[in-house]
Amino acid sequence: MACLGACLPNQARALTFEDQIRGLTVAPFLSERVEYETNIFQTPNKTRGDLIFRTIPGFLTDLTRGPFSVSIGYRAEFINYLTLSDQNALNQSGVVQLKLDMPRLKLQLRNDYTEATDPPGTELTGPIKSQTNVLVPAAEYRLTERFSLGVSYAWTHVHFPLTSASVGSPNAQQNQAVQQLDENDQLASATVWWKFLPSSDIGLNLQYGTSTFDKDPRRNTQREVVALTLRGDVTAKLSSTFKIGLEHQEASSGAPAFTGIVTSGGWIFQATERTQFTLNTERTPQVSVFEGAQYFVSTSAGLGVRHEFPSRKLAAFLRVGVGEDAYNTKQPTANGVTTKYRLDTFLGTSLGLDYAIQRWLRTGIEYSFKQRTSNFNQFNYDDSKISARITVQF
Repeated sequence: MACLGACLPNQARALTFEDQIRGLTVAPFLSERVEYETNIFQTPNKTRGDLIFRTIPGFLTDLTRGPFSVSIGYRAEFINYLTLSDQNALNQSGVVQLKLDMPRLKLQLRNDYTEATDPPGTELTGPIKSQTNVLVPAAEYRLTERFSLGVSYAWTHVHFPLTSASVGSPNAQQNQAVQQLDENDQLASATVWWKFLPSSDIGLNLQYGTSTFDKDPRRNTQREVVALTLRGDVTAKLSSTFKIGLEHQEASSGAPAFTGIVTSGGWIFQATERTQFTLNTERTPQVSVFEGAQYFVSTSAGLGVRHEFPSRKLAAFLRVGVGEDAYNTKQPTANGVTTKYRLDTFLGTSLGLDYAIQRWLRTGIEYSFKQRTSNFNQFNYDDSKISARITVQF
């Protein structure tokens, strides 16, 4: 396929249907990925490695008429293991978005659905099925040339279904425990935006939210957040989506409350025309299934660099990340006498090459490594992946 693509014309564009429906474009894609992972279940010992084949078809459709647009996207991922066939799975994701962009008013309604076997968060390990649906209506009204007001509401539903693939895995006990994390999360938000530069805004954001857990009401929480958000192009080379604030979270069960600094988002620095740096940071409390812990505070930072070589066909990238998970309650140690707070630290890196055979045909290779070190040794693990992929996209 790569040899054939090198001989074909290099023009590529989304499929248009102007003759049938004005403003309609469709961008289909198909990717084939082959990877070897050394520690499928991310366990400290008796590790299991396997060769994994991932076939990923999908499409993105957009219809734009003046200020109104609608986008529909879908992506499937057929996962097949060479020897661990009981772990074979189908991952899916889809998005529907409606937008109305008028001179003073912007309206948006977006729904995202994801069904995945990748662990949702840093505490859980190995293939584990989860389903997440996020519905977000949002509006922003420009009061003056410099000030605008935005409001939004987000409803998130998370479900961990029982699957045959999880029963025989080394993480079967964990996969049973996560049933208590089925969750409905509601979050209302209001933001006052100030355009302090022509292409960037600072926002003062207030949020109030509740989380209810279907199978463990003791986990129900409410939270309040006040935060500052920076969005847009700060300079010609630097853009931001950084957010920092103060969050108070309290559980209905009387478990220890959380009050502390939270962050999300990041920075993109376009050092040269062909070299880009990214920095992402996050600090947030997350629900836990470890013993009696109500939550843990996850803190992480990731730095990445991508460089395109002069031909623009070949690009190299490197990403490095560090983080820690700090738990809120003491638990017994292995000797059964002393207790301590669990603390996990993470180190991860990935590097690879992307090569554009044609504008519509790309291939690449990647190596990644992740390590978790915990003061509870049974949670330590190392995991490596090496993969090759080829993607057709119009």
